[in-house]
Amino acid sequence: MLIQTVLVTAALVTSAAPATRVAVLLDDAAAGHPATAAIEGKLQKLGYEVVAASVSERMRKVVAPKDLLENRLPDGLSVFEADAVIAGAATYGEPEAVDVVKSVQVSLTVRLIDLGTGQSEATLRAGGVGIGAGGPNLLASGAEQAVEILFSKNGLEKALEKVGQTAGAVTLVVQDIPNRNVLVELKAGLEDALAGAPVKEIYFAKGLGKLVLGGSKSDKSMVGPDIADLIAQKKGLALAVDEVANTRIVARYDRSRTVHVHALVVEPKLTRKNKKRATELGRYLATQLATFEFARASYMPGRMSRKRAVKEAKKIGAGVVVEADLLGKGKKAAMSIRIIDVKTGRPIHRGQQRVDGEGDFAAADALVTALKTDLPEKLAVLEPKESKKTRPSEATAATTPAKVTPVPERSPTVAPKPKGAEDLK
Repeated sequence: MLIQTVLVTAALVTSAAPATRVAVLLDDAAAGHPATAAIEGKLQKLGYEVVAASVSERMRKVVAPKDLLENRLPDGLSVFEADAVIAGAATYGEPEAVDVVKSVQVSLTVRLIDLGTGQSEATLRAGGVGIGAGGPNLLASGAEQAVEILFSKNGLEKALEKVGQTAGAVTLVVQDIPNRNVLVELKAGLEDALAGAPVKEIYFAKGLGKLVLGGSKSDKSMVGPDIADLIAQKKGLALAVDEVANTRIVARYDRSRTVHVHALVVEPKLTRKNKKRATELGRYLATQLATFEFARASYMPGRMSRKRAVKEAKKIGAGVVVEADLLGKGKKAAMSIRIIDVKTGRPIHRGQQRVDGEGDFAAADALVTALKTDLPEKLAVLEPKESKKTRPSEATAATTPAKVTPVPERSPTVAPKPKGAEDLK
């Protein structure tokens, strides 16, 4: 894994960064849009990629260019279409004539917005004078002079260096963040994976966090697809990538990527007369647990104490024991489930679900569904303390005692579904 991380990091350093994509959204009423054409031409000379006219038109439908001079960035403008926007307006004065020579004033007001962060980098103004015999060339020469002043003297060229891939940064948006501690943990993990490249927190709210990877102070140029590949390879990062662009990644917090467990399900404790039902319910629990990507499951029939269950779990290399029982009777009945850490013999998770008219299998289904989210968090606390050598393997399953029924992962034929369970969703 270390060698793999080094190779990916080296690729980030040596690969050429793709050109920053810029959309020009200008209110330009003159025929031929001379100011828009001059800005796009200047951008191309400087090595920027001007997005297609169809993309710019879609952006115009989201917000009017003039509105971007004062208002906040709307949600409809996405970094997946462009890295930055130059928005604003061009105005043209009335032509004035001195003898046979005509002149016209051209004024530009623009705002540069980094779509990766949603922040405004600069708001600038410039003016130019077109001189000539009149006609379209008069407006074009005035626009070209205003654009040259805007870029070279008034600072637009320098401001552009702070956005998109030119700045060498990737914005990582993480959804489903339960608290800021998790975001801080992810930040530390990314810093380690990127071999010390800067990772900066720029936003947090419950359910959403934003980090900026790399930047102008880093000697490594970040590229979205490379970072996404690194996240996929780094199993210690609790992230699942949903969308990727050159300068932006959208991911979900997913703790289950970082853990793995072998669970031994023991026969649930029901009434003595319901022994067959208890066996069916135990097999069902084991089958459902085996569908989790981070889990393997085995089932052991017969009533037994927790001490014996832990002992049997150690024999097959299981990390946890799953206990279940039925509490109360009639309308007050409830299904209880406990996850026992084999190393300590103590519960790490407890859950309870009322048994309503749909029966105990519906209650068991609800409890297992909750485990898919809750159990990885509990296991993450135990995982660093466990040696990788103690993790269950396929070889371990081969030595399982005859009484234990291994449940392969995600296999619908592991155990016959009990009568009445087929309709459970």
